Amino acid sequence: MNIVYRLRDNSEFIANVQRATTTTKEFGIEPTDGLFGSAEWWGRVESGKLAKHTLLGLISRVYMASMNDWPEFELTSNEGEKSQWTREVNSRELGVLYEVGRPVELDYVLQRHRPAAWDGGSETKVVLEIRIGDAAQPGVAADGRPQTAARR
Repeated sequence: MNIVYRLRDNSEFIANVQRATTTTKEFGIEPTDGLFGSAEWWGRVESGKLAKHTLLGLISRVYMASMNDWPEFELTSNEGEKSQWTREVNSRELGVLYEVGRPVELDYVLQRHRPAAWDGGSETKVVLEIRIGDAAQPGVAADGRPQTAARR
């Protein structure tokens, strides 16, 4: 598996969230587990006090969302559940690995926005790491569904 994104390596994003958290009431992540991205926060992730969730599956769709300006992908888990995620990368050249049919593993934690945020402090999924396999799985259709012999 190729690591295409690791939050630890995204110091600019961490700094922006920390700045928003410490200078506003409307933006950022509620610091219930320590300041986002701090040594304390990472320690809680590593100890399991801030639970890490892992999704395993295939990339079933790659597309532009919002106003056709936000890169996203759809992950179909091994259990058949679909979820949508931003196509995060630590370097631009890794973006080509987001390809339908490739195996993907995604780690995330649940956090809350600040109570005065536009969403009232709703829970959000914060991606810790995304790993993508080397090649698309054989027998996977362009829509991410398994191909049967009759459909090939």
